[in-house]
Amino acid sequence: MNIKAKITHMKQSTDSPYRTSGVCATFCLVVSGLALLSPVKAQTDVLELIGSYKVADKSEGFAEPSGLSLSSVDGFLWAVSDEASKLHLLGKDGRLKSSFKLPEQMGTDLEGVAGRKDGSVLLLQETDRSIVTVHPTDPITVSATSISSLKGYETVAAMLAQNPLNKGPEGITVDQDTGQVFVVIEGQPRLLLAISPEIDEIVDAVPLTAKDGFVSPRATDDELDVSGIAWSGATESLWILSDKGRRIFVFDYKSKTTRILDLIYSKKGDLREVKNPEGIALDETNGVLYVLTDNGKKSRLFAFSMPQF
Repeated sequence: MNIKAKITHMKQSTDSPYRTSGVCATFCLVVSGLALLSPVKAQTDVLELIGSYKVADKSEGFAEPSGLSLSSVDGFLWAVSDEASKLHLLGKDGRLKSSFKLPEQMGTDLEGVAGRKDGSVLLLQETDRSIVTVHPTDPITVSATSISSLKGYETVAAMLAQNPLNKGPEGITVDQDTGQVFVVIEGQPRLLLAISPEIDEIVDAVPLTAKDGFVSPRATDDELDVSGIAWSGATESLWILSDKGRRIFVFDYKSKTTRILDLIYSKKGDLREVKNPEGIALDETNGVLYVLTDNGKKSRLFAFSMPQF
């Protein structure tokens, strides 16, 4: 059954959090619009929900989630919040297992997190525009590298000259096979930076433009942001999350083609939408897509079956 037929057959409820007719109209608009775009491909089904879990814990400085990543230890996820200078370890049921306090000079504006094979963790500090390397040992060790200090920064300096302070580095991920690091700039401009495994050089910079498929009926080009990123080793693609767009852009780094996944799922016969998505992680071994939301006390960790392409 195609998406239009499937949505039409969904039960419509007056107290539904997401009206079926409204979703149908949105999808019809999206699919018809994308038919005119190249090289974009849209999804043809809603996401399959496995579960959603409350995650906010004000007492531990984890009320404003801003980044998510798989841990190198099976069964756990790394997360950060822009409320406190801490690195948080979550279970895959969203429960907070541990929090590592970072030096106060790191600031509180942490916007991305990426676990690495060696057990170290990379964080993004948006205000300082730096990549922070954390070894969560006892005692914890921390070092920071400013993005502007990287070799090759001169190739992107002009593009970032007018980048607003609140639209800087927003997401980070690692290709676990090669060690290459990817960082996304939130907007104005939306930009993907490929950084060497040693975190000493910018080796590539790719604008994430509308012609490459970064569009949404929910936001203008200036409004459309990127809020998180995860690397898929199975497809060698980058799954780039958008808060304002409420969708995932699956971006093939080599071919520069894009597939779109709207953050819409079915629960008890009603279609619902993931709001305020800030973090994304892929558990390809178990076929799970995780999305972390920033919604105050209602912040949640969503687990979906990974869509197959």
